[in-house]
Amino acid sequence: MSGKRWRINARFRNRKIVDIRQTIGGRAIAAPTTRCQHNCNKCRELEMRVYPKPLEIGDEEGFSTGKDLFGKSNLASGMSHLVATVEDPLVIAFDGQWGSGKTTFLKMWAGELRKSGHPVIFFDAFENDYVEDAFAALAREIIELAEEKAPQKGKVIEDIRDKASQLGVLLLKGATKVGVKVAVRAATAGLASADDFKDLGEDISKEVEGAAEAYMNQLLDQPRKQKQIAEGFRKALAELPGLLAPPTEGEQQKPLIFIIDELDRCKPHFALALLERIKHFMSVPNVHFVLGVHLTQLQGSVKYAYGNNIDAAAYLQKFINITILNVETITNKDNTDLHKYANYLTGILNIRTDSESPISTSKETIIRILQYEQMSHRTLERVFTILSLAIGLTPQDRLQLGGIMGGLVMMKLLRPDLFRKAKQGLLSLQEAKEFLRFPPGEGYGVEDMGWEETWWTYCLSESPSKDLEEFGKSLRFRYSIRDRKDIIKYTANDVIDRLI
Repeated sequence: MSGKRWRINARFRNRKIVDIRQTIGGRAIAAPTTRCQHNCNKCRELEMRVYPKPLEIGDEEGFSTGKDLFGKSNLASGMSHLVATVEDPLVIAFDGQWGSGKTTFLKMWAGELRKSGHPVIFFDAFENDYVEDAFAALAREIIELAEEKAPQKGKVIEDIRDKASQLGVLLLKGATKVGVKVAVRAATAGLASADDFKDLGEDISKEVEGAAEAYMNQLLDQPRKQKQIAEGFRKALAELPGLLAPPTEGEQQKPLIFIIDELDRCKPHFALALLERIKHFMSVPNVHFVLGVHLTQLQGSVKYAYGNNIDAAAYLQKFINITILNVETITNKDNTDLHKYANYLTGILNIRTDSESPISTSKETIIRILQYEQMSHRTLERVFTILSLAIGLTPQDRLQLGGIMGGLVMMKLLRPDLFRKAKQGLLSLQEAKEFLRFPPGEGYGVEDMGWEETWWTYCLSESPSKDLEEFGKSLRFRYSIRDRKDIIKYTANDVIDRLI
């Protein structure tokens, strides 16, 4: 899709169609073009988005009512109280699986902290893992915040910069010669220049690679000097919160909050180097680090670096003081975070919400399976994207059974083997029931089944009951379907799998 956000017009179904035809039960099915041929204003007003627009959160917006979908402001208040009342350095892991809303929460929380006067840094580790040395990346953010918030304190800021540069050079001096020229300023994120390396000799100054762990050799060679440089930087960093947020009389010092997001998504060596740099060089009073991370994934980075035999969870405990889980406490099974996000997506994607809308009728199917499989909001987003495309590219007068469509999309994402069988017309009723996990009925007749289960049973049962045969009469009459077993195969191939 060339990286562009697609929009599919909800009314184009009734416009000109291309002459590509397939059949289901003997009836011709026409594939529509993907844009309204008339380009009319009415169609543009009713256009349906396929991808949700990224949620825009202002730097000081915080948990605004319209955007705090999951009611996380209370959790944020608790975290704010924690970091504001503890002077000792903290490293807090905000732990949640990919797509669970960590970034959105942390950005909103950062806004609340800024509104209350805390100096805050928001750092995307994934976007910055190209930097050779993790210390340089962190120090750059600290210096930029100081220059922005306290430009009148030029001397103090220059002292911090000098101390950071000295320590950055120290770390790079331990790097190995690799026989290639490296741009020193790029390697140190702009903190140091090639002149800082002239005491190493011309050859090394031109051939320095920012290897994160090699500085240990230099520490052993000149322990006293190295210790003095590291302590000088820590002392300068400890003075920074008072510079950025000077306390009034009787007020406790507001700490600097350094939020590092996407730690589990960046390169393993960079993620671990960040943790090591924080522990060894930035652990000072009133400077707290909060990590947006999926700890299970980060444990994989530890094993990648040190081998499968290491106790990755125990290793990470050396760097992390507190873990806060980003999980939902369900008090109403009909109003979970997934329900709330589904309603939100329905609104921003301009999806029909009437009783015949395929997404409206498949929503409970989708949420039920996502909850059972413990999938994230991001997966729900993907499901709605697929369904939006399928609905947008299927003529409105063609068969669109929401319960069938929702179940097939979930098979495509979570059980490709079952979806393949559905495309081939080989899916059994038992396989469908085991995956879809229909809510239990109170009896055994058609009237005791849910709407969704009735359709799947009608389409896949070997010998449908008389009740099911009666149930299918209207379908055969309205859509000229001769063989009920073609419904699943048709929906999988010509609706769900049209574009993906």
